Order: sequence, then C-alpha cells, then structure tokens
Amino acid sequence: MSYTIWRVSPDGGSFQLTNMGSTANKERALEKVRALNDRLRLSEPQGKDRFVARDQNGKELKSPA
Repeated sequence: MSYTIWRVSPDGGSFQLTNMGSTANKERALEKVRALNDRLRLSEPQGKDRFVARDQNGKELKSPA
C-alpha cells in the first residue's frame, strides 16, 4: 500500500504535497503528518488547515490514540 500527504482545509478542499512523495510505511506517513501539523500550528496558530495521510484509495489514515 502507498501513502501520500495532503493538506486539507476546513471547507473540505485538499491538495497533495507532491514534493513529499509517497511511502509504503504507514507509521512513517503518520510521523510526517505529525511533524507537518506541528510546524503548521507554529507558523499559522489561527489557521484551520491540517495535514493528513491518505492511502492509495484516498482513505484518510487515523493516528493511534
């Protein structure tokens, strides 16, 4: 399975971060998402956008609680 990183806005719009490439490792994809979301919160504290990882079928991955 292949995983890609996407930036998602509150209105549902999204685009793939093509410069991040894809990975076959689910945990690695989730690590990238966590790091990007941390940086986004620091640079845009009031922003509502977020980063997510999606599988090759477009299904969003959920981080383990």
